Amino acid sequence: MGASILPITVHNGKVLLLFGKERDIDENPGWSDFGGGTDKGESFMQTAVREGSEEMTGFLGSSDDIIRLLKRFGTFNIDFNSDNGYGTYRCHIFPIEYDDYLPHYYNNNQRFLQKKLPASVIRDTKIFEKTQIKWFDINELAKRRSEFRGFYRNIIDLIVENKTELEKFAKKSIKNKKGLKTIHKRNKLHLTKSKTRSKRN
Repeated sequence: MGASILPITVHNGKVLLLFGKERDIDENPGWSDFGGGTDKGESFMQTAVREGSEEMTGFLGSSDDIIRLLKRFGTFNIDFNSDNGYGTYRCHIFPIEYDDYLPHYYNNNQRFLQKKLPASVIRDTKIFEKTQIKWFDINELAKRRSEFRGFYRNIIDLIVENKTELEKFAKKSIKNKKGLKTIHKRNKLHLTKSKTRSKRN
C-alpha cells in the first residue's frame, strides 16, 4: 500500500500537474508524484500528507497546510491496484494556484544543498528523494510516458484515462481562487522576507 499528493492547476487555459524527478542514484529513476509506502496504522491520506510534505521540503507549506489544501476543495483520487502483492496506491490530486517560480525556487534549493552536504546525507535523507520539480501539461503525458518511473507509468495511464474529468475538477476548483490564495500568500510572504534579509546582508 502507498499514497501520494499530486498538485494540479490551470494556467493560460492549460491544465498542469506538478511532478518531481527521482534522484539518479535511485534504482527506479524518473518523474512521479510525491508519495511512498504506508506505515503501519496510517490511512491513505495520512501517508500522502507525510510523504508529500517530506518530498516537497516545505515548499507547499507544513503538513497542516497541505491538509487544509487537500480538504479545501477535496481531492480527485486515482487508485492503482497492483497485482504483484503491493496492494493499492492512491494518488490524491488536489488544486493549487499556479506559481511559475515554485520549480525555480525548489530546484535551486536542491542543487545548493546537494552540493554542500555529504553524499551519505543526500543518500539517506528522505527530503532529497526528488532532485527537481516541473509542471507538465496534462495533454503531453501520454507521449512523455517513458520519462516517468517504471511503476508510475500505470498511474500516468490512469490520469490520461481520466483526463476529461480531471480537467473539469481543476477548472472548477481554480475558478474559486479564494481558498487557494491563503497558503500561496503565506509562502510568498516567507520568500519575500527571506529576500529582504539577503539584501541587508
